[in-house]
Amino acid sequence: MLESGKISGIQTFYILVFLVSATALEFLPAISFQVAGRDAWMAPALSTLAGIYVALVITSLGKRFPDQTLIQYLPSILGNWLGRLVGLLYLVYFFYTNCVVIREFVELPNIILPETPPILLKAIMVWLCAWAVREGLEVLARTIEITFPVTFLVFTGAIILAVITGKGFTHSLLPLLENGVEPVIRATFTTNAWQGEIVLLAMLLPYLARPEEGKRRAIWAVIFLGVTLTANAIISALLFGPTVSRMTFPTFSLLRIVNIGGVVERLESIAVVFWVISLYAKTAIIYYVTVLGTAQLLNLRDYRPLVFPHGVILVALTYYLFGGNIAFVKHITTSWPPFAYIFEYLLPTLLLFFAWIRGRHTFGHSERSGESPAFRRPSGGRGKL
Repeated sequence: MLESGKISGIQTFYILVFLVSATALEFLPAISFQVAGRDAWMAPALSTLAGIYVALVITSLGKRFPDQTLIQYLPSILGNWLGRLVGLLYLVYFFYTNCVVIREFVELPNIILPETPPILLKAIMVWLCAWAVREGLEVLARTIEITFPVTFLVFTGAIILAVITGKGFTHSLLPLLENGVEPVIRATFTTNAWQGEIVLLAMLLPYLARPEEGKRRAIWAVIFLGVTLTANAIISALLFGPTVSRMTFPTFSLLRIVNIGGVVERLESIAVVFWVISLYAKTAIIYYVTVLGTAQLLNLRDYRPLVFPHGVILVALTYYLFGGNIAFVKHITTSWPPFAYIFEYLLPTLLLFFAWIRGRHTFGHSERSGESPAFRRPSGGRGKL
């Protein structure tokens, strides 16, 4: 295995939560509110079911192919050449997702540091992530394990403080479903794409110290995310009402001014710190699975020589992609979800179906030969449909 480190169940939980919440907490309330209005809070609640579905599919595949990542067992299901092609497409998905994440990263700091060139912020973030990725998955997971509880508790405390002392619930969530169910379903289409990002678990399952914990940790992470995103959407709707749809960062706006004992305090720095730490974790994890998967696809002995060249390409492409802020927000709400659905929902479902078919087809032969049914590595690195 290219990676010898192991991660615990709780570290897996933290990784999956950061993977989705890093960007969803800031972007989703406004995006969902534009479509579903005051019922936007229902979208992340419903998308929890979609996230659980992805968790079940990915962990089912992992159970059938223990000690292998998604890139490694694709040839076992689809055959050597088709499996490698789909593996390459998954690497493109991982890479492009990281480009989107890094582009999202510079949005909020640009409000605080308008004179700082975005390319500098991107380069610093990618360099820090590259250093962590070179140290291996175990070091990266330990970093996330240390930072997650502190940042999430402080961030949650700041939100509660802002609601209690600085703002008042001046709007209502009633009447429910004023415009029917259809707007909520359309809003859920975008939130599902965010929840589906836990598909990256398929690259991490072999490195769990106790792989049997993968399903439970993934499901609890999705539930935690559903509760958090739903609560955030409800608070935003109650505080800002229809103006949420015109905000880029409703959560950040909530923390801008808080009245404590008659003294006005600005807590947006807490939002920025949470944003930077969570984006660092998300970027580093996607960075890691991309270079690891590339090394596995190319049958390399070590992924580390790929780390810094990958970072240079990442920064260069994010400089040219997506255009201005308006074009970028339109991209992540219209163009991005259909692309993400292919790799988060469609392909994993088909892979599990083909794996099941392959298992039934080879069960009798494997049972006679005394081997585990269906899921042996193809001899000589070649698979057959």
